[in-house]
Amino acid sequence: MAFEMEFTPIALADLHREAAVKKTDGWRFIQTHAVNTDNGIDLYYSFMKNGRVDNLKVSGVTKDQPVPSITDLFLAAFVFENEARELFGVDMRDIAIDFAGALYAPAEFEPMTFISPEQKAAREKARKAQEAKAAKEAGASEAEAAPSGKARVFVMTPERRERLDKKLANMSPEKVAKVEAALKAREAEAASAASAPVEKAASAASEPSGQDAAPKKDVAAAQASDTAPETDYQLERAIALLDTEKAAKVREALALRAGEPVQSGEEPVSAPAISDAALEAKIALMDEAKAEKVREALAAKAAREASSKGGE
Repeated sequence: MAFEMEFTPIALADLHREAAVKKTDGWRFIQTHAVNTDNGIDLYYSFMKNGRVDNLKVSGVTKDQPVPSITDLFLAAFVFENEARELFGVDMRDIAIDFAGALYAPAEFEPMTFISPEQKAAREKARKAQEAKAAKEAGASEAEAAPSGKARVFVMTPERRERLDKKLANMSPEKVAKVEAALKAREAEAASAASAPVEKAASAASEPSGQDAAPKKDVAAAQASDTAPETDYQLERAIALLDTEKAAKVREALALRAGEPVQSGEEPVSAPAISDAALEAKIALMDEAKAEKVREALAAKAAREASSKGGE
């Protein structure tokens, strides 16, 4: 004989009320069983009527959540509720016939919450897959198309950062750290991609002169001009990766090298240009990866300035 089977999700707070409705409508209690999951214990309450079976499902019950007994409505539930408490650690309350942990008297309390090494490995694999998916969504979905058909560049806007923070709020510290690491890697990748047009402009500017030297020089200057905002942005992003003290030193060195006024107290003063050796000494204070990024940005900026002067 085939039965029509249904599963009805309900909240824990509605369990006793829903069971009372089943009692009033003439449903017969069949059984209660528990399932151990990563999010807690899922409880199923099964009822039958006229060839139909309805399973009320309460998901993710934790040890600190009391579960009301339905034995005042269906006395036969006492065996299943004692079992759920002893084997799964569910905090069953007000069971009509309470064995107080002596129904099975297991050697280990809550033995059904233990998992095998194979189950643990499968759960760990699923957890890592979920983390990778979250990192991918947080990174790849935040990329946006650059103007004029240029390559896609990662940009973390305040609005996107707010949406990401809401997702991270529901993750463990370990997961948050992994997502943040993935984002930093994505930003570094985008910064590297942004430097490609600058290198192309520098290469065009350094080509030997010939019959068409003047047109090529104009093209190089135009390319350098077009990429100037990207170069400044890339340089600023590289400096932003430094701590406050080192970032201030690099900005000061850049201003000195360009011969720009530097604020000293209240009065701006024009400082002499810093030597390459002094600048390199300051950059040497950084770690190798950050120093390399700053050197690349400085080289790109120097190429742009050379191209600009050549076009005058």
